[in-house]
Amino acid sequence: MPAISRIQKEQALRAAGIALRPYPTLATVAPAGDQRAADLALLDAGTAWERELERLYLQLLMTQAQAASGDAGEVFVELSRREGLAAGLEQLNQRVPHRYTAVYRLEGELLRNIELVDKAHEVRPEFLAEVPLGTSFCQYVLRDGMFLTSNSAQDDRLDGHPYQGVMVAYHGAPIMDSTGALFGSLCHFDVQEQPLSDLEFEHLKAIAQVIRPLLDDAP
Repeated sequence: MPAISRIQKEQALRAAGIALRPYPTLATVAPAGDQRAADLALLDAGTAWERELERLYLQLLMTQAQAASGDAGEVFVELSRREGLAAGLEQLNQRVPHRYTAVYRLEGELLRNIELVDKAHEVRPEFLAEVPLGTSFCQYVLRDGMFLTSNSAQDDRLDGHPYQGVMVAYHGAPIMDSTGALFGSLCHFDVQEQPLSDLEFEHLKAIAQVIRPLLDDAP
């Protein structure tokens, strides 16, 4: 994807109704005085302007991402109610390179799989049907509110973990019930290294926030 130019960022901000000061000039920064001092003042003002542009543009992107996630949540819920939870998860899985996307429910010291989508369309292996909490990566989601690793073999947070380098990529978000208690986790994972962008993780979290009512009839 080509880099976004300064002009394109300015245009995006103005289109969104966000005010941006004019780019500084010698006349507005240092109308008189020593030329070297004026040049330095202009350089400093230009740098400050560029930083403000980047801050406002990033803020705009995050606002747009949050709005898109909200819309996506509605689409996910509607699709899942119409065609089933597996259909919703399959659409979610198509957005990412990970082989698996799954929902797990916490039952004491066990994580029980409610639904799993596999890009390879193979029968769910038994070791993914029920996972002891103490040996799962989901335990960190439930403890810390998220867990992200694109390559567990190179992640020193997992040193000594029995599945380090076995379950290689894992990106998960918690699912809460209506009382704010932990219900389980929603996650993408793979036995190969896989990245996940910040925007896709925000999307995953948005789905995790709306998925709980869809799980009431889950076995």
